[in-house]
Amino acid sequence: MAVHTVSRAVVEALEAGGIRRAFTVPGESFLGVLDALGSSRIRVTAARHEGGAGFMAEAYGQLTGRPAVCLATRAVGAANLAIGLHTARQDSTPLVAVVGQVPRRFRGREAFQEVDLVATFGALCKAAVELDDPATAGDQVADMVAVAREGRPGPVLIALPEDLVAESGGGSWPSSAAPARPVPSAEEVQDVLRRLATPDRPVILAGAGVLRSDGVPALAAFADAADLPVVAAWRRPDVLPNESPRYLGMTGLGAPPSVLERLLAADQILAIGTRLSQVASYDYRVPGAGSSLIHVDVEPGFAGSRPPPALAVRADARAFLELAAALLRAAPPDSDLRPAPERAAERQANMVRDRAAYLAATQLPSRPSTGRVDPAAVMEALRRLLPPAAIVTTDAGNFAGWAARYLPIRSGGRFLGPTSGAMGYALPAAIGAALAEREDSAGGRIRPIVALAGDGGFAMLMAELETAVREGLRLVALVFDNEMYGTIRMHQKLAHGGRAVATDLGPVDFAAVARACGARGWTVEADATVGDVLEDALQVNDTVVVHLRTDPRYLSVDLLLEGRA
Repeated sequence: MAVHTVSRAVVEALEAGGIRRAFTVPGESFLGVLDALGSSRIRVTAARHEGGAGFMAEAYGQLTGRPAVCLATRAVGAANLAIGLHTARQDSTPLVAVVGQVPRRFRGREAFQEVDLVATFGALCKAAVELDDPATAGDQVADMVAVAREGRPGPVLIALPEDLVAESGGGSWPSSAAPARPVPSAEEVQDVLRRLATPDRPVILAGAGVLRSDGVPALAAFADAADLPVVAAWRRPDVLPNESPRYLGMTGLGAPPSVLERLLAADQILAIGTRLSQVASYDYRVPGAGSSLIHVDVEPGFAGSRPPPALAVRADARAFLELAAALLRAAPPDSDLRPAPERAAERQANMVRDRAAYLAATQLPSRPSTGRVDPAAVMEALRRLLPPAAIVTTDAGNFAGWAARYLPIRSGGRFLGPTSGAMGYALPAAIGAALAEREDSAGGRIRPIVALAGDGGFAMLMAELETAVREGLRLVALVFDNEMYGTIRMHQKLAHGGRAVATDLGPVDFAAVARACGARGWTVEADATVGDVLEDALQVNDTVVVHLRTDPRYLSVDLLLEGRA
């Protein structure tokens, strides 16, 4: 058995678990681990804030399916990192957090920056552990990496006492394969298909599990074979190319009314790869009283506040979809796995009408120019200029309703948005996405990456612009600036007659901030120049910020509240 320091054991266990990327704000409590990372195959990126590091790691994990590691120091670093842990948990994204802890001899004495890390921050994670025994430290790290990846993926936290890192440990960790994903039996899939064959208005509700399993082509093939429409769960519009005639929109905030109407009209919902969160299910109103629910997921029936599904199948989304499509293709026309011809014809007619209703609801509004930027003009330009395979990241915020309704994600494209509702996500997520693209492109051309943020959210972590510049990343950040916390102002308008308290923000020259950080910065004042500036920005091989001075009157009340009315 090889003898290592605990620092070396930790890093080797991370490497063996398939980790290639680390994000950190360095701290003295884990200096030995940083030193070991410096001579490892894991690439390390220094962020400007632990929240930024967490969002970078979360986006990286969403795109690659591989966990990244975040390193932070004691209570102060872990507190900043917490927003990334919560987002990774809500998004079911694998992530490994290594947080330095005070020396063991000082524990329990309110030492410098001391807190019980496992008790305080572990509740945000799938699992948490504090290392204590140098002989088993590497094994515990290897186990935690496996926990982050298996089942419903998520974040794990490893607390590492400062005095432990230099001690001698031992062990060796063979490279671990990706965790086995549950495969359904043919009998389980046939049961689902029979249940789908008899209703009049069935629909698929697809979530992130489809993306995690690389199941987008499989979903398209199954939907074609079963002749079923697809609705995407909130912030998962990339589960099916939006140009597909089977795509009926995305649920949640900003969704057109047609989406909720269609789901409530469904008599059978096949929910696959989704945890049926509060926002995705419209405050748990979906499925409606007249709907029967089939839930296919690695952890089916997760949402305990809902009635249990009529049928739950524990399965990887792609494995289920591929087997279901194969069974349908092999079934004769009169099989009980298929709907009767007259029912199939009526379903097809309904789907054509539903698709037309969705397209009508997503037509961009046409309004006279007000002298400031209309978000509709930005969506029009993005629709026209973004290549199909682009990666779009988005913050939480009022502006996001425009992208949710009006920005289609076409074949090969990806959309990363935090279902945690975290502000500040878009820019660091774009950085994580750009780093993942650079790793996986093998020297080829990296897909365009566009971050969408409001002025409130962007300013929270705009120091990460320097990180993007230092890493030499190509991305475009669009800042929708109405000089207010727009979502909260919107709610104030509805609840308190428009009285504004603590929602006004002062002006920030975001283009100047970008230039101060070494990026390019451009400002757009009116609709007429939006398209030209975005076209130029997408051609630049640098980090670019486009400051959009938007009209504060467009609070998007209809966009953000229609879906929950």
